[in-house]
Amino acid sequence: MHTLILLFTSIVLMSSLPSKAQITSLNMSLKGSTKQNINNFESVYNIQAVRGISLDKRALLGGSVISSSRVNLVAQVSGDVLNIKGQEGDMFKKGAILVTLEQESIQAQRDSAYAAIASASEALRNAGVQYSQSIVSPNSGGMFGSVPGMFSMFTDPMLKISGQGNPDFDKFANRTSRYTNYQQAKNKLKQAELHLKQAESRLKDANVSAPFDGVIVAKNINKGDVVQPGQILIKFANIKNLQVEVNVPSRLVRSLKLNKTYRIKLDIANIVVDAKLSQIYPIADNVKHSVKVKFDLPANVPVLSGAYAEVEIFETDSGVLTPVIPEIAIMWRSSLPSVFVVNSLTNKTELRFIRLGEQVGKNKKSVLSGLKIGERIVSNPNILMVSGMGI
Repeated sequence: MHTLILLFTSIVLMSSLPSKAQITSLNMSLKGSTKQNINNFESVYNIQAVRGISLDKRALLGGSVISSSRVNLVAQVSGDVLNIKGQEGDMFKKGAILVTLEQESIQAQRDSAYAAIASASEALRNAGVQYSQSIVSPNSGGMFGSVPGMFSMFTDPMLKISGQGNPDFDKFANRTSRYTNYQQAKNKLKQAELHLKQAESRLKDANVSAPFDGVIVAKNINKGDVVQPGQILIKFANIKNLQVEVNVPSRLVRSLKLNKTYRIKLDIANIVVDAKLSQIYPIADNVKHSVKVKFDLPANVPVLSGAYAEVEIFETDSGVLTPVIPEIAIMWRSSLPSVFVVNSLTNKTELRFIRLGEQVGKNKKSVLSGLKIGERIVSNPNILMVSGMGI
């Protein structure tokens, strides 16, 4: 009985196992699926040639952060300091009054100019009437007083004959004199108007205002001080638009290009930013043998004016080229950096270990060994990639 039960169990197990044809069919299906997945992975890979740049003569030049706009606000008039708004670090909008100087003496000069204008206007009007009279009534100043006209027809010849004068020349002289008085009165009016304009300008200069949006960097005066024209009152700067100023050796200037971006390390914030070269001075310092250049920092960089900065500059055509690859192309296998190189003969991937150098830009690394310029690498590998894959 026991023998019959074992025989029956063996028959049931053999009937439940798959046949050889079924196993073959399953293997072919799995191979096709795997091949299809590999092809799908291959289609998303990017291939690029290794580029080289010159790193053997890289220069790190020290500079300082400066404001793009910095001015010294000086006194244009003399007087006592009546009021100072704000202190170092306070920000002001363009046109805001920062310093107010004493204005009473200037206001007195303005009032005097108004009075001089009124007096000159009256004198000009009187001179104009007198000159017009000399033209309309030329005989009004003759021997018969204001009697014009027909008597001069008889008196003028008699005066000429008697030798007592020349009436025609006297009329001309009288007209010329009154015209001169008229012109002098006009000039006095113009002079009085200029005095008024000057007084108003001095009155405006008594209020020192912000030339642009900025911040007080330094304050050289206090309330109650007496200032003189030309004295520095406040140092004012724009801290929104910052620059880095560097003295570049003359031999490196030819490597610089305007509007090109350069890497700058800001010491105070310990960050690296890309800044555009905005200005190269046209002359060199004959003592330091360097040229001053300026870089525009990006907006909202957390750095203060006066901070130390380092600019990275590469000398053009300096020598041997070093391979440079994107950081995303680097794989870490066994804690070692490696890349997938595409064999030029087989178009298949090869895992190659490399030795990395310094950082180049934001997202690139230099390669010291293991890779040559011109070789093709996979720039976007993933964990599924292995050596021998067709690309």
